[in-house]
Amino acid sequence: MPGGRAETEVTLTVSFGYEPSGELRRLLEDFRDMVNFCVGKALEHNVTSYYALRKLVYGEWKSRWNYSTHFCHSACRVAASMLKGFRRLKRRGLAKGDRPVAEKLFMRLDPELVRYQGDAVRISVRPGEFLYVRLRYGDYQRRFIEEWRAGKLKVGEITINETRVYVPFRKAVAQVEPRGWVAVDVNETNVTAVSADLRVLRLETNLREIRSAYFEKRRRIQELSKLKPKTSERLMARYSKRERNRVRDLLHKLSRRLVEFAKQHGFGIVLEDLKHMRARIRYGRRLNRRLHSLPFRRLQFYVEYKARLAGLPVVYVDPKHSSTLCPVCGGRLAPNGRRVSRCGRCGYESDRDVAACLNLLRRAPGCGEPPLPPKATEASWAEVERVVIKC
Repeated sequence: MPGGRAETEVTLTVSFGYEPSGELRRLLEDFRDMVNFCVGKALEHNVTSYYALRKLVYGEWKSRWNYSTHFCHSACRVAASMLKGFRRLKRRGLAKGDRPVAEKLFMRLDPELVRYQGDAVRISVRPGEFLYVRLRYGDYQRRFIEEWRAGKLKVGEITINETRVYVPFRKAVAQVEPRGWVAVDVNETNVTAVSADLRVLRLETNLREIRSAYFEKRRRIQELSKLKPKTSERLMARYSKRERNRVRDLLHKLSRRLVEFAKQHGFGIVLEDLKHMRARIRYGRRLNRRLHSLPFRRLQFYVEYKARLAGLPVVYVDPKHSSTLCPVCGGRLAPNGRRVSRCGRCGYESDRDVAACLNLLRRAPGCGEPPLPPKATEASWAEVERVVIKC
């Protein structure tokens, strides 16, 4: 933006329900067949790029399916993406089978194929022939549709499966130049955020209690599975859905509070790079199960897209040893109380979550060196905000 703040395009995918129809289901089944056809052709001719695959299959695709050409383009993009992921898993020895297969019913549609009319999405199936999918939505989704109608939002590739329509809305957002940074450390019972000017936000949650309660419920239901298998299956699905909804609601509340804190003080956000973290966990079955039940990445995803919608920058840093190293001298921290650790080299005493955030701040590019008080326990901080968020 000449003479103003820089802008970036932010994408937010919004989910809609819809009224199913036999015609739409046939289209979903045909699209699945198109994807598998493209995958087979790519493997047969050792094609790796989307453009080469589209050129290869177009003639035969046109003779098999009487749909708009954009369906061929979308099927080729999906097939190329599936093959890329399959080859990556194969290199790591994690691939299942000798080729990827599309099994679930879904399709991705170019924006050129889709128009919004009233409460329905109009899909151009063939030239001059349209399929209407009537949407079900509430106030939250209505806000995006109204902005889409007004031309304030753009739309990317829409995805439709057997039950939902996913619309990626794209919006230009003015970027904020941060006056400082705040690092976020995610734990089992709390989320701690520490800024470069020594503000602390500690969000305490009941996530562990939610997970434990539903784990016990599922275990009791499984005991009934041999006597009443259908009842057990129905109850398992019901309580699993309730757990997912409660956890998702809690994560939205946590991420919203973190972003509000950062926006209030003009901070950029520093997050831990947790890629492949679960594959690196080797702490025994009990702790392994506890860590695998924590939705670290989902919370980070919510924080990131809410921050970008607010114009705040987000960076990821390596979290290795962040909670066990002294933020002053780099020495090893040893437990010295319930949540306090002490450095054996320089004697620096710190809350372990705060120490982790300080180490993350030091590793983030452009964050600088945050000042340190003599002791970083909660009693020594000038401003500590403690919030309990439950669901």
